[in-house]
Amino acid sequence: MLVSRENRFKRGLPGIESVSVELRHVRYFIAVAEYLNFRKAAEQLHIAQPPLSRQIRQLEEDLGVVLLVRDKHRVELTKAGHAFLEQARKLIVQAGHAAEAARHAQKGESGVVRIGIASGLGGAVSKVVLDHRKRLPLIDIECKDIFSSLQNDALHKGIIDVGFLRPPVDQMNLDCELLFEEEFVVVLPRSHRLAKRRMLKLKDIANEPLILFDRTFSSGLYDKIMGLYSRQGFTPHLTVTHVEAHEEAGAIMVASGKGIFMGAGAIVNRSVYGVELSSVRLDEAEAKIEVYMVWRKGEETPAVLEFLAAVRRIFKLPMHKAKAQELARRQKS
Repeated sequence: MLVSRENRFKRGLPGIESVSVELRHVRYFIAVAEYLNFRKAAEQLHIAQPPLSRQIRQLEEDLGVVLLVRDKHRVELTKAGHAFLEQARKLIVQAGHAAEAARHAQKGESGVVRIGIASGLGGAVSKVVLDHRKRLPLIDIECKDIFSSLQNDALHKGIIDVGFLRPPVDQMNLDCELLFEEEFVVVLPRSHRLAKRRMLKLKDIANEPLILFDRTFSSGLYDKIMGLYSRQGFTPHLTVTHVEAHEEAGAIMVASGKGIFMGAGAIVNRSVYGVELSSVRLDEAEAKIEVYMVWRKGEETPAVLEFLAAVRRIFKLPMHKAKAQELARRQKS
């Protein structure tokens, strides 16, 4: 186990008690063991020979064993020396990996970023994840399907680090940036009389039974759709569901004639689980909703900041000056 403050580790060998040893001594021993010559090892290490001899003796005292047999003519490894050399080489490699991992983490080049994706946003978010994976393969992106209205709480609780969601956003406690706006679509059975239209007005579907996603899961989308009906003086014949039209249960509900489905973004123009559906854009000025990237205020985790920068790059958003400076500082450090 490495102890960074003293650059020491504890290592157990067969028949030897666990002891604390300096990593520097391990490197010196490996050099001597490989050359079997103190003078050559000292030259390779760029130190004088007497201090090198003292460091090896100190290592043997720390371990309580003899690692090297030496006289004026030769240097040989003891049985304990051979055993220690094998493990020492592994330890130096591990120490190098640990140092590299720490540097990558500080620069935001490794770690884990957990993201929440609201229903229907997977296509847009996947572009970021795929690009980010190519650029920084050491960062693990964990994707979770989380409804928009539940992501604010998931961010507060640390369940996710970045959310992709529709309003509302808790801007008192969270930071956010607008990514794009989605248009509303109407999903109908392919056999429906309106399925071949290029676009629809609300008056065209006002008397159709409406299947709508539960407000608990996406309150902003629910309120926006209901507001469209209200402002035009319509009262929808409403069925509330917990599934969407591109899911099996939702597709069957639409195809069976239970009602049309209204949602945002996701276009369904294919056979879903053997059910034929079509999507038609709703042509109303207010038939759109914002999509935000959201994260905790004061976020300092390099991997998360790097991911936010990747999102801005893919969606061609301006990099905030303060955030850009902070990210640059971390990458140089």
